[in-house]
Amino acid sequence: MKSFHDHLENLQSQAKKLAESGLALNSIFDQEEIRLKREDEASSLRAVYRAVEEQLQRLERTEASVELGHSQGNLILSLGGLAVAAMGSKSNRLSAMRDYLLREPTHRQQPFGLVMVCIGPKGLPDDVRGISISQLARESNRLESQIINKLREDGYLLFSQEAFSALIDKLTGDIQEGRLSLPISRDKLAEIAGLNKSKPSIKVIEAE
Repeated sequence: MKSFHDHLENLQSQAKKLAESGLALNSIFDQEEIRLKREDEASSLRAVYRAVEEQLQRLERTEASVELGHSQGNLILSLGGLAVAAMGSKSNRLSAMRDYLLREPTHRQQPFGLVMVCIGPKGLPDDVRGISISQLARESNRLESQIINKLREDGYLLFSQEAFSALIDKLTGDIQEGRLSLPISRDKLAEIAGLNKSKPSIKVIEAE
């Protein structure tokens, strides 16, 4: 009888150890699943950054090309004007030359080259793109500062490429440490970036 009792206690002890081992394994599996999820989200965020970076580079090349074409066109028009003026009297030629040299360069009258990262109400990773502030300013005949202010009033977050890179670095670190997870709303991003925490009305900008 005693032998049976000892055997039963031994079985119970082994069962308890197996149960504890099973719980420990479950905990390990759960932790690994969480770690992999965090790494996937961090990787997804880095992929978003690379895609936006490529957009900005394309926009910068386009801006440079448009500015060059604009400058060359203005140069041709200016030289044509001087050629016509040169056909007049000496005093008229001097007056035309003076006016040309004192005139504000035409290419400064239209903005070129300012591109930024724009994040909409859905936040990251789904509502972010690169935009040309200069192009929007030219198309609407406004100053770049007016375009920036209008976008911010409409609820968009705007970042330079450098600021966006720093933001992504911080976000990926927070995700890997478990302090943050995707998606990240516009308001949360504004809080993290230390921007205005108000909730202005939102409008949708069509992709270029």
